[in-house]
Amino acid sequence: MTTESHNEPIRLFPSPRVTKATSIPLSILDSTCARFGNTGAVWLFGAPESGQQEVGREFVDTLKSSFVATLSAFPQWAGQLHWAPFRLGGHHTERFNRAMITYGCESDPGVEWNVVHHDFTLNSILPGSSEVLHGVWLGDTFPQGGLISPRRMALSNLKDCEGMPGMQVQINVFACGGYGVGIKLAHPLADASSMMVFVHQWAAKSRGLFGEPSSSLFDGPVFDPSQLDSRAAGHIDGDALDDSIAQTARSLPLHRFSWWDTDEPGYSPWLVASTKNSMPPADVLDQMTVSPSTIGPWRTWDLTRPVSWGLLHFTGRELLHLKSLALQGVPEGTTISQTDALMAVMFRLITRSRAYTQVDDDEVFLNVTLDARRRVSPPLSETSIGSPLLLTHVKGLASAVRSASIGELALRLRTTIQLFTPDKMAAILHDAAYEVSPQRLWLGFIGTLHIIATSWQRLKLYEVIFDKGGKRPQYVHSVMDKCDGTLVILDPITTDGGVDIALYLDAEAMSHFREELRKERNEMAARM
Repeated sequence: MTTESHNEPIRLFPSPRVTKATSIPLSILDSTCARFGNTGAVWLFGAPESGQQEVGREFVDTLKSSFVATLSAFPQWAGQLHWAPFRLGGHHTERFNRAMITYGCESDPGVEWNVVHHDFTLNSILPGSSEVLHGVWLGDTFPQGGLISPRRMALSNLKDCEGMPGMQVQINVFACGGYGVGIKLAHPLADASSMMVFVHQWAAKSRGLFGEPSSSLFDGPVFDPSQLDSRAAGHIDGDALDDSIAQTARSLPLHRFSWWDTDEPGYSPWLVASTKNSMPPADVLDQMTVSPSTIGPWRTWDLTRPVSWGLLHFTGRELLHLKSLALQGVPEGTTISQTDALMAVMFRLITRSRAYTQVDDDEVFLNVTLDARRRVSPPLSETSIGSPLLLTHVKGLASAVRSASIGELALRLRTTIQLFTPDKMAAILHDAAYEVSPQRLWLGFIGTLHIIATSWQRLKLYEVIFDKGGKRPQYVHSVMDKCDGTLVILDPITTDGGVDIALYLDAEAMSHFREELRKERNEMAARM
C-alpha cells in the first residue's frame, strides 16, 4: 500500500485563541503515565450519504472548523506539555519529572492537523467479518502507522518537548471516497475516556455544521487535575511521606518493577535512553530516598521477536454463557461481571498458548488497568480529563492457571479489584506523590509471563458520527504499540451485545492462541 499526502501538517488553536498564559500541574497519576504509549484511535467511514458533499476540501474544512470549535473547551491540548520546574524540597507538583501543561502563550505548539490522501480503498484494509466473529482476524498488514501522524509528541522520550504538540489529528481520504479520522494524544493528557469525551463533543459540533444539530453523547469536560490530588491521604507537600500510609499502599497487589535496572540481563538497549531521561541528576538523586522496588523479568520480554496483532469477537450469548460458567462453584451471592469472566478466560487461553515458553511453576500475571475516577471519595466526574490510571494484578502458577476454572480466576480478579476502596486509593496517591520519579516504577509488565488488559467498553466508539445521515464507522481501531501481551476489550463492530478484543501476542504464541480459542469455542457451543 502506498500513501500520497497532499498537505503539509498545520497547527490548530482554539477560536478565539486563549491569550492569558496559564500553567497547570497535571495530577499525580497523570505523571505516572508519561512512559505509556500514546492514547489513540482511528475511525473509518464509508463515503458520505448520497446527496452530501464528497470527501473533498469543503468536507474536510467542515471537519476542521468543528474541530477548532470543540478545541475551545479543551484549550490545554493546544498548549505545551512539559515537566514542571523542579525544586528540591518543593511541594508535590515541583518534584522531579512532574508533568505540567502551559497554554495561552504565543509559543504554544497547537494541535497538529494533517490531511492525507491514500491510493487504496477502505475495503482493502477492513477486518474480515467472518474471521472476527468466528476466529481471530490477523491484522498485521493493517496500516496503522499510515493512518495516524508519524511525528513525535511532547515528552515521548521523557525529555524533549519544546514546540512539540501533545495532540495530533490526521484526516485520511481513501480512493473509494471513504474517510478516516486518526487521533493521538500524549498519555499524561488523556486516557481513552478523556479522548472519547472530546471525540463525541467534536462529532456533535460537526453534525451541526453539516445541518443535523444534535448534542454530544457525553457531558462536557472537567479539567482540574488538582481534584484527584486532593483525594490523597495525609500531607503530600511535606518533606517526607508518611510511612504508615505508604505501607497501606504497598500492601496492595501493585507491582513495583524498576525501570532503572538497565544492567539486568535481558534489559533492551532500546529502552535505556528514555530510562536515563527519567532519572534525576546524580547529585540530586544522592539527596533522595528511593522507595523499595523489584527487578522486572526482563529476559521474558524480547523486543526483537515478531508480535502479531489480532481482532476477535465474543457474542452477547457467549458472554452470558461465560458469566454463567464463572458463577458455578463460587459462593452464593458473589458478584462477577461479564468482563470478569471474559478476562478470566483470556488469562487462561493466553497462558495455555504460551506453554511452550513457560515451565509449570512459573508465576504468570494478568495485569488489569483501573480507572481512579470512581474509586476515590468523593468520586471524580466521569468526564474528568486526564489519565487517572493504575494497574493491579492477579497471579498464579502457569500450570494452575491453565487448568483453573473460569469461576476461580474471575473470582480472584473480582476480589482483587474490590480491594481498591477510596481509603486505599488515597494511600496510593500519597505514596506516588513522594516517588522520586513517577516514571521509575512500572505497575505492570509484558512479555511471556505477563498480560496487560484494559477495557474501552461503554465509550460508544461506534456511535461517533461526524456527518449528516447517521452513518456509523465501519471500523474503529484502537491504536496500540505492538507489544507482546497486551489486550484491549472494545465496543463491538456488530450489534449482538458482545465485545471485540484487540490482542497483541508473540507471533508464535498467536498461532497457538487461535487453536486454543477454537477449542474453547467448540466446548462452549456444546454446552450452550
